[in-house]
Amino acid sequence: MAVTPLVDGENRSIDARSIVTLIVFFVVNALVIWPVYIPLPRFISRPCRKVWAKASLSKHSHDEQGSLKLKQPERRQPVGMPGINSHELQGSLSNTLTEKEDSSEEERLHMPLDLRTAPVIGVLLLLASTCIPGGVVRRGITGSGGVRPYDIMVLFVCFAYISLSLDATGFLRYLAFLVATRSSRGDRLYTAFYVFFTALGLIFGNDPLILSGTPFLAYFTEHASITEPTAFLFTHFQVANLVSALLVSSNPTNLVLTSAFGINFLSYSAWLALPTIASVILYYPLARWCIYRRKGLIPPSIYPPSINPREALLDPVGAIFGASIFVITVLALVGLSAGGLLEGKVGVWTVTAPAATVVFIRDVGRDFFKHKEKREGVINVDEKHVELPASSTQAIAHSPQTSVSVAPKSTCCAMFPTVKRIISHLPLALVPFAFSFFILVEGLQHTGWIALFGKWWGDWERVGGVAGSVWLMGMLSIIGCNLVSSSRGQRHKQHSLTAPCTPRYSHLQ
Repeated sequence: MAVTPLVDGENRSIDARSIVTLIVFFVVNALVIWPVYIPLPRFISRPCRKVWAKASLSKHSHDEQGSLKLKQPERRQPVGMPGINSHELQGSLSNTLTEKEDSSEEERLHMPLDLRTAPVIGVLLLLASTCIPGGVVRRGITGSGGVRPYDIMVLFVCFAYISLSLDATGFLRYLAFLVATRSSRGDRLYTAFYVFFTALGLIFGNDPLILSGTPFLAYFTEHASITEPTAFLFTHFQVANLVSALLVSSNPTNLVLTSAFGINFLSYSAWLALPTIASVILYYPLARWCIYRRKGLIPPSIYPPSINPREALLDPVGAIFGASIFVITVLALVGLSAGGLLEGKVGVWTVTAPAATVVFIRDVGRDFFKHKEKREGVINVDEKHVELPASSTQAIAHSPQTSVSVAPKSTCCAMFPTVKRIISHLPLALVPFAFSFFILVEGLQHTGWIALFGKWWGDWERVGGVAGSVWLMGMLSIIGCNLVSSSRGQRHKQHSLTAPCTPRYSHLQ
C-alpha cells in the first residue's frame, strides 16, 4: 500500500500522523522531566561493565604514572604494631577485589531515557513512522521563519566556553569573596549578595553566574556557619533567571525571539530594561521579608572564613583578558545588530565563534607553556640525581627507600588541564537535546498542530481583545515555560503568532 504524500502543515488537517507526533512530543517532554531507566539484560551488562572497569583502571594507573614523578620513601612499620605478612595482605586484597567484582557483575546497567536520549529517540521514531520527512529535520537544524537553531547553539556554546574560561581564572570567585568578606551580619550579607549577583548577571548573563556562583555559595555557607543555605541558594537561582531577560546573549530564548520577529539586540534590551529591573527590585522585599522570613534562613550574625580574596584569583592576566573579550563580544553583538549587519546568512556565530576561538587559543597556549616549564623542572631534577658523586650514588643504591623515575610521556589531557576541565564542563549534552526539540516543534508545525493553535489564538484575540490576549499569553508563558522550558515554549508561540502578527512588532526594530 502506497504511503500518502505529506502535505504542508499550514493547509493540513489533523490526521493519524498528527496525533502520533503530538503524543511523541508530550511523552518526550515527560521523560525529560521524569527520567526513566530501563535495566539491560545481564548478558549485555556484564561485558559492558568489564570493558568500563578495564578502561577506568587503565586511565587511573596512567594518571598516577603521569602525576608521580619521584617515588616517596616507603613507610616503615610503626613500633608496637603487629607485623602483617605480605602474602596474607595480598591474598586478602585479592579476595576483596574478587568479591567487589562479583558484586559489581551482579549489578545491571540501565539505559537512561532522559534529556540526553529521549528527544533523539523521539525524532528517530517520527522519522521511522513517516510522521515527518527529512525536510523537517533539516529545517530543525538550519532553521525556518527567521530562526536559525545552529546559530543559537553556536552562540550558546561559545559564550559558555568564554564564561567557563573566565571562571577558571578565579575572577568571579575573587569578586564574590571580596563582597562576602566585608559583611559580618546575615541581612547585610544577603543584600550584598543580591546586589552583586544582579550586577554580575546583568553584565555576564546567567551562565557564568550559575556556574561560578553555585559552588562558591556552597563553600561559603559551609565555612561561614550558615546551617541552612536555602535563602542564599534559591535567591541566587531566581536572580540569575530574572536578569537573564535583559541581554540577548544571556539566554538562547532571547535569541529565538529576536530572530523570529526581526528585533535588533539594542531595541530588545531597551524594551526589557524596565521589566527586568522592576522585577529585581520587587523581588528583594518579597524574598527577604515574606519567603525567607523564617528564623534561621538569614542568620543575624555570620563568621566568614578568613581568606584573602586575592588567593582565589588564579590567573589575573587571564581574568582581564577573558572579561575584556566577553564585554567586547557583547558590545559587538549589540552594535552590529542595531546596524542590521547580523541579518541574512551572517548570523551571530560570526561574532561569537571567533571570540571563543581567541579565548581557546589563549588557554591552550597558557597550558602548553606551563606544562613545558613544569616538565623542564622535572628533567632538571633527574639530571641532578644523575650527576651525584659516586659516594652518594652508592648510598642511594644501597637504600631501598628512595628511587627516581623519569617522567613518562605526557598525554593531551595532562598537557592541557585547563582546556580539558573547561570542555568537560561545557553543556554539550544540550546540543542534541536542543536540535531534537527544534525538530519536534517543526514536526508539530508540519503535521498541522501549529496552524490549529494559531487559529485558536486568533479566535481568542477577537473575543478578549488586547488585554485578554496579553493576559492569556502571560499565563501560557508561565505555565508552558515551566513545563517544557523557555526555548520550546517561545518557539511554540513564535509559530502560533504566524506572519500576519509580525507587523505589530515592527516598531521595536
